[in-house]
Amino acid sequence: MEVPCWSDYLCPWCYVGQDRAKLLEERGVTVVHLPYELHPEIPAEGRRVRPDGRLEATFDRIEAACAEAGMPFRRPERMPNTRRALETAEWVRRRHPDSFASLHAALFHAQFATGEPIDDPDVLDRLVAEAGAPAAVVRAAVEAGDASAAVDESMANAREAGVASTPAWSLGEGFVVPGVPDRATFGRWIDRLVARST
Repeated sequence: MEVPCWSDYLCPWCYVGQDRAKLLEERGVTVVHLPYELHPEIPAEGRRVRPDGRLEATFDRIEAACAEAGMPFRRPERMPNTRRALETAEWVRRRHPDSFASLHAALFHAQFATGEPIDDPDVLDRLVAEAGAPAAVVRAAVEAGDASAAVDESMANAREAGVASTPAWSLGEGFVVPGVPDRATFGRWIDRLVARST
């Protein structure tokens, strides 16, 4: 069975959500990662984030959740406009699917573990190439606007499903789970979902 999950690479809860995706995959569920542009209003140059600013409490919770899941976490000092990253990833998912999982993880790792600018075309080229997809071909498609409709389609499908935040998991029958439930609760939901589908 498949579970769609909408996410954005600037969303720290989506980063933590990778751990919950593993819980699904461990139970034989295929997670379909779909793009959701959470903050299109962020300018092309990005937006600075103060370590002691309004996101401090959120980052405290993220840090604790990452520690529980054994994930590295570096508090971002900048939030990028992720449209190009989302288009790049979605183009790879559709045209070079064997490279997508690696690229998806690498984009999150760059944003929340190493602090690399995922809106930089050269950084994206490197991550795409390291994932095994043809970076020059992918970049040309994105710069030609060929990937834009794919992200728009994903956004339209998300709105139709009632998604308004990220991450959002569609567990079937109109049941959309927003955010990142604790591991035990999420695990119980998944077990029930799998049991009903068998």
